[in-house]
Amino acid sequence: MVSGRLVGGPVRSFDPGECAALEREIGLPLPPAYRSFLEAAGGERLDYSVRLPACEPEPVQGFDDLHQLDRDDAGEYGWGTLLGEYRRSRDGWLAGEVSMTGLLPIARNGGSDILFLDLNPATHGELHAFVHAIAWPGYLGSPVFTKVADNFDAYLDKLFIDSDMAEDAWAMSPTVTLRILGGGASRRVGQGAAGLA
Repeated sequence: MVSGRLVGGPVRSFDPGECAALEREIGLPLPPAYRSFLEAAGGERLDYSVRLPACEPEPVQGFDDLHQLDRDDAGEYGWGTLLGEYRRSRDGWLAGEVSMTGLLPIARNGGSDILFLDLNPATHGELHAFVHAIAWPGYLGSPVFTKVADNFDAYLDKLFIDSDMAEDAWAMSPTVTLRILGGGASRRVGQGAAGLA
């Protein structure tokens, strides 16, 4: 696990029963690196960027909204839960664009670009992304499905702070809860703590 990455909250405790239910429904196990991340972090935000060369002229992408392992506040597997997103992805619009076999949606951004964890045996643990096209000069002209990293730890290693995205994130969140991976303690900080990242 990579230390020093800040995960925004609210932070939830890891529930082994929810993890088992997810794996049972998918029929494939979660990779150890991703399971360790869920055990250590359990937050809803990962405000970092990753460079995806296949997405030129927009290679800097971010998947900051993390899907949660457990049920939503209504007690259901709704939007933003791992099991809910997995169920919806089987019949959603993206299934017409990408083979969804063995892919678990684990995060998205505000533009509905999606980060997937590959659970297929031959590529178990790899991360892939689907990034939408924007019909405007200077933006991605065609949708892209691309490999992001060999495993979740490698993905965390590739993350960096994009100054424009960080400024937007802090402006929208005057107070956030953060968990520092490797630390375990959570604390609430205000905008003045932007230097922590």
